[in-house]
Amino acid sequence: MPTKAEKERRKKLHRELAQKEQEEFFNNLPTDKDVILELFDFLDSELGERDCNHDYQLTEEFLKSKNIVNEKIFDWFREQGGYCDCEILFNIEERFEK
Repeated sequence: MPTKAEKERRKKLHRELAQKEQEEFFNNLPTDKDVILELFDFLDSELGERDCNHDYQLTEEFLKSKNIVNEKIFDWFREQGGYCDCEILFNIEERFEK
C-alpha cells in the first residue's frame, strides 16, 4: 500500500499532467477560443429549437457568418469527436469547461 507521501506525489503528477494536456489542447485550437465558445452558444440555441441533421449545417452557417472558411476546423472537430453539430456540443464543449 502506498504511503501518504506517495499518494500525494501521484495526485500532484496527475494534476500536472491534466494541466499540461489542457494547455496543449488550447494551444492547438484551429481558431480563436472565443469564436469556438460563441459557436457552442449558437449550437446550443439552435439545437434547442430544431433537431441535428447529423452534419455540420449549423456550424457551417455560424462560421460563414463570421467569415471563417477553414477546412482544418472540421478536421479538428472530427479529431475531438465532433462529427456533427450535436457531437461538437456533446464531445468538445466539456473540454472547455475543465
